[in-house]
Amino acid sequence: MNAAGAPPSRGEAGDPFLLQLLRERISSVGPLSFAEYMSLALYHPEYGYYARPEDPIGRRDESDFYTAPSRHPAFGLLLGRQVAECLGQAGDEPLEIVEIGPGRGELFVAVLQELRRQRGTWPGRLRGTLVEANPSRVGEQRRLLADAGLEEGVRWLSPTQWSGLPGKLRGCVLANEVLDALPVHRVVCRTGRIEEIYVDWQDGLVEVTGAISCEEITAVLERQGFVPREDQELEVGLEALRWVRDLASKLERGYAILVDYGHRAPEIHSLRHQRGTLLAYHRHRANERYLDRVGLQDLTSHVNFTSVMDAARESGLTPLGPVPQGRFLLTLGALEVLPRLGDRFDWRIYRERKALQDLFVPSGMGESHQVLVLGTRGMESDLTGLRAPERWNAPPGDGPGQGHPSPGA
Repeated sequence: MNAAGAPPSRGEAGDPFLLQLLRERISSVGPLSFAEYMSLALYHPEYGYYARPEDPIGRRDESDFYTAPSRHPAFGLLLGRQVAECLGQAGDEPLEIVEIGPGRGELFVAVLQELRRQRGTWPGRLRGTLVEANPSRVGEQRRLLADAGLEEGVRWLSPTQWSGLPGKLRGCVLANEVLDALPVHRVVCRTGRIEEIYVDWQDGLVEVTGAISCEEITAVLERQGFVPREDQELEVGLEALRWVRDLASKLERGYAILVDYGHRAPEIHSLRHQRGTLLAYHRHRANERYLDRVGLQDLTSHVNFTSVMDAARESGLTPLGPVPQGRFLLTLGALEVLPRLGDRFDWRIYRERKALQDLFVPSGMGESHQVLVLGTRGMESDLTGLRAPERWNAPPGDGPGQGHPSPGA
């Protein structure tokens, strides 16, 4: 790295200004917890990964990852069916639908289009809110909503504005792949002791270990009765727990639908995750070089749903699920919207079928991603998307093998 005051050149190490900031921060306060490092790498308002004007989502070579809404619009349509049911349970209007971390806005548009089909109009007395920090993403979302004729009744809030919002809302909150990107602390067991992994500067960024930085980390592990194995690494997502508590403080009546990849304890602490679940993503390739490409690659870890559900209960919310994403989508009628193959092979239909199938088959996102619904006290728990397969209705199809599940009555 160059001398202080002269930022390094941009390269594999990462954004030069962010590296300079990290070096100065470490020089001032000492090694950073991985959670603080991850927060700066992803969410610094100028140099963080999610502050970049480039869109990281998509299947293009220059993208880093794709999400269910970017894979096929039917994801939003089917989720919209569940949202409509949730809004119906939330009570009289005015109601609000909120999406946190909406990306390009594809999911929000698809959900609103389904609500308009079911309710006959948009917005009526239903308000929409998008919580977004990146001005470039806000511009994309505005254009997409305007093109769809859905911009009326929608407002934009930054995460800070959302966090400080007075009063409570009634309705439904959506968060698709949000919790997995929140900063995590990392710990490791060495010679029978649990130590925390920090980020230091020694001619560049390096990992070092030290004492646990806060008692809440130990409390989370003890609550789950977790005894680590030697050299086992794992993540503790305290920020996800704060996120859930903040959400609970804003929801007066209604539901939050969280879609993410993760596991319950003890699975998330099992031998198959001996190195933890943290991964970096760059150009659709996963790696464990967490200190490379700082600000230029995504960092993500699997959600500990047991901890999230514990935080929800403590905050007055009722956890419903989680259920695999595939089961959730099939229950809501994924096979109804699956394009039919004709007598002659059509590549376009084949590709569209494959994209939609990726969202619900067990070998894809159908099993890796889970849907967790959090309801306020007294809300109906028998939501369509959470119903067990034996409670699906299977109307007769057009022929052998053509039947499909659809939402039950």
